[in-house]
Amino acid sequence: MIPSQKIEVYFAEIMQLSEQLCLVANALKAISENELMQIVCENKTCWNSQCGDILTQKEVKISRGLKLEADRLEKISREMERQAKRMYRSELVNVQRGATRIY
Repeated sequence: MIPSQKIEVYFAEIMQLSEQLCLVANALKAISENELMQIVCENKTCWNSQCGDILTQKEVKISRGLKLEADRLEKISREMERQAKRMYRSELVNVQRGATRIY
């Protein structure tokens, strides 16, 4: 059986990792929605040809891909939190049961 102090530490570590993952997801979203799209617009003004249109389409596709990956990371982060909370509650119940068990 895991001591309750370790349970608290593990839970805090998982929640911190989840928070960091969420921050990475938000940073990726910002890059894909703002910075990359700004670059796309700047490139589009410089390239007035069929090649410019092709380049713009590819850059927009990359931007969408980054946003999708950011959404996946955010979903993983939420799932980590959900599972961590479930495990935390379960382990605390196990500790309580172990403390009150009579042999």
